[in-house]
Amino acid sequence: MKKFIKPILYSISFLLLFTFLFTILNYIGVISGTTLKIFKIITPIITFMINGYMIGKTTDKKGYLSGSLSGLLLVIIMFIISLIFKIKFNLKILIFYLILLIISTISSMIGINRKKS
Repeated sequence: MKKFIKPILYSISFLLLFTFLFTILNYIGVISGTTLKIFKIITPIITFMINGYMIGKTTDKKGYLSGSLSGLLLVIIMFIISLIFKIKFNLKILIFYLILLIISTISSMIGINRKKS
């Protein structure tokens, strides 16, 4: 469990930093609604890729299991945050969370294979 803390903290800080940055850019008027929606989708995907890769680099075996667990922890954190802010939960959000979980799993498998070479 200890090996998950550092990558998850990096992921959460990355998400918060880019959320803050995109909010400022939207407030100033540099980016519009469509661009903001694209970044809103791409930022968590990149975050989960980095998280899975970092977990894969630190684990010795079963990278898919470690990546799935860290991805699940991040999805649970995002779900709790969405409950706190009363964001409507629908099928589209569930599919997005599943995609993020799959991305984290695949990235950790890539990370564990890169470590051996």
